[in-house]
Amino acid sequence: MATLVRRCLPDSRWLLVALAIAATTAILAVAASWLPALELLGLLYLAGLLGTVAFVWRFRQLEHRSAASIQQLADLKRAIDYAAIVATTDVTGRITYVNDRFCEISQYGREELLGQDHRIVNSGYHPPAFMRDLWRTIASGRVWHGEIRNRAKDGSHYWVNTTIVPFLNADGKPYQYIAIRADITARKAAEHRLTQQAALARVGQMAAVVAHEVRNPLAGIKGAIQILMSRRPTEHAELQVMRGVVDRIDALGDLINDLIAFARPRASNPTACALRPLLAEAVLMLQRDPIGVSVEVAIEGPDISLVADAELVRAAVLNLLLNAAQAMHGHGRVALSTVERQELAMLHVHDTGPGIPPELREQVFEPFFTTKSRGGGLGLAIARRTAELHGGSLTLSCPESGGAQFTLTLPLSPREPAMAPM
Repeated sequence: MATLVRRCLPDSRWLLVALAIAATTAILAVAASWLPALELLGLLYLAGLLGTVAFVWRFRQLEHRSAASIQQLADLKRAIDYAAIVATTDVTGRITYVNDRFCEISQYGREELLGQDHRIVNSGYHPPAFMRDLWRTIASGRVWHGEIRNRAKDGSHYWVNTTIVPFLNADGKPYQYIAIRADITARKAAEHRLTQQAALARVGQMAAVVAHEVRNPLAGIKGAIQILMSRRPTEHAELQVMRGVVDRIDALGDLINDLIAFARPRASNPTACALRPLLAEAVLMLQRDPIGVSVEVAIEGPDISLVADAELVRAAVLNLLLNAAQAMHGHGRVALSTVERQELAMLHVHDTGPGIPPELREQVFEPFFTTKSRGGGLGLAIARRTAELHGGSLTLSCPESGGAQFTLTLPLSPREPAMAPM
C-alpha cells in the first residue's frame, strides 16, 4: 500500500503521508487495547473507506491528467506530421517510423522503407565526408542541421532542410534518432535559376563581342591558309603545320558557336518524334569524331515517342556522348538506356570511365568548367539548358559500380520551361 501511495502522490508529500499512516496505525493499536472488538472493526472500516475514497479521487486526477497529456501529444504529432517530413531510426540507422509526407516525397511505400536505412534515398550527391560528419555529430548526442539532396524512387531528386535529434538514455548515449525535414526543392530550383540567369547575362554580353570581333577574322584567316595550302605540293613539309592551324581555328570556331548557343539559345520548336532514332543519329555523329572511333555504344530500352525539338535533343545527347568518350580517353563502353515513367522520357548515359570526384560533381554543369584538354566546358551546360528549355532536367550520379551516369529527363508533351531563354 505504501508503494501505491508513493506512486499516486508527489515526492514532496510522501513524508507527510508516511507519518499519517504511522500515526493512524499507532492510534488503532492503542484503541485495540480498550475498545470492544465490534467498535474496533467499525473504526477500521471507516478508516479504510476514507482511504479508499482518497485514493480513488487521486487516481481520477491522474487519469484525467494522463488523458490530457496523451491528447496533447497526439495533437503535436498531427501538427508535425502535417507540416514536416518525419522519420525515426534506431542507433544502427534502420528506419523504424515514417510519416505520410516522407512516403509521398520519396515515392516509396511505408513497407518498403521500414527496416531499411537512409541509403535507399541517397542521391550520391554529397561526398562521404559530409555523411561521416553527420553521423559523427548525432552519434555524440548532438543535434545536426543541414540541407540534403535525396533521390526518389523514380530517380528524380529533391532537397530537404533536415534536423536530426538524438534521443539519449540515462547514460547520455543515443538510443534513437528522429529526423524532421522540410521540402526546399522549389527554393533550390529558384536559387539555381537566379544563378544561371545572372551567368547568362554576363555570357550573353561576352558572346556578342566574341561573335563580332573574333569569328569573322577567324574565317578570313582560315580561308587565307587554305589558299596557301592549295598552292603547296602534296608532300610539302609546311602542309602538316597548316593543317594543324586550320584544326585549331575550327576548334575555336566550335567554341564560339557553343558560347552563342548557350548564351542565346534559339526558341524550341517541338514536334512529334521518336527517341531511339535520335540516339542512333547521335551515336553515328560520335563515331565520326576522332575521340569516339573506338568507343562502344549500346542502346537499350524501349523506343519512346515524345513531343520535343529533335535537333536540340540530338545535340544534347551528342554532347553527353562526347563527354563520356573524353572521360574514357576514347576507349570504353557507353550504355544508353531509355525508360518511360509517369509521362516522362528518361535517358541514362552510363560510361565506364573513372567517374567524377564528389567535390567536382556540382561544378560539371557550370559554364566553362572542364577537366579535359579538349573543349571549352560548355557541352554539359548546353545539354542541361536544352533539358530545361523542354521543362525537363539533366542530373549526374556516380554508381558504386563505377563510371558516371547522366540522366536526361524530358516530358512526353511540352511543358513550361524551367528557365526561359534570354
